[in-house]
Amino acid sequence: MITLKKKLLLIVWLSLVNAAFAASSQFVVVTPANEAQHPFLVQVKAVADDDERSRVRVIAAVDGGQRAWLILCKTYLNSSGQNFRNVLWFSAKNQNIERVTRLAPEQTTLSESGEKSYSYVEVELSYEQMRRAYIYIDYPRPIDDGGDYYSIDLAYYLEGSRGKKSVIQWETR
Repeated sequence: MITLKKKLLLIVWLSLVNAAFAASSQFVVVTPANEAQHPFLVQVKAVADDDERSRVRVIAAVDGGQRAWLILCKTYLNSSGQNFRNVLWFSAKNQNIERVTRLAPEQTTLSESGEKSYSYVEVELSYEQMRRAYIYIDYPRPIDDGGDYYSIDLAYYLEGSRGKKSVIQWETR
């Protein structure tokens, strides 16, 4: 028979274990300055024949359980405002969010030998939308083994795409 003391100790122990899992999870805002430190390659190019739009492709070598969402806000958010986990996991309200769209990944092979396969998501946005848009990458529900989760701040990539009128090939690393 389990005594009350043992039950309480078990509850405390489980709480500490759960807190340890959560502590191993880190929120990261990805920009051109730190992109190389994370499992992403963000490519932006102007849309041919359209002065006001860009196509964004995010190639990811991340855990297959993670998903990507395009989050369009009413205004630009600073780094701390880009943590959308509570919105996605617990349906928390965020008055600044205009639209949340789940992005379906595509598969591509980047090496000639066909050995490295990565998934990517691609969106087309106006420059005005890019100033307040984020590609958010996280698990679709709470998990116990931590793992980083990301917001790719598209405003940081905006200036690199302006003025490129010709269609270019996607670059790979």
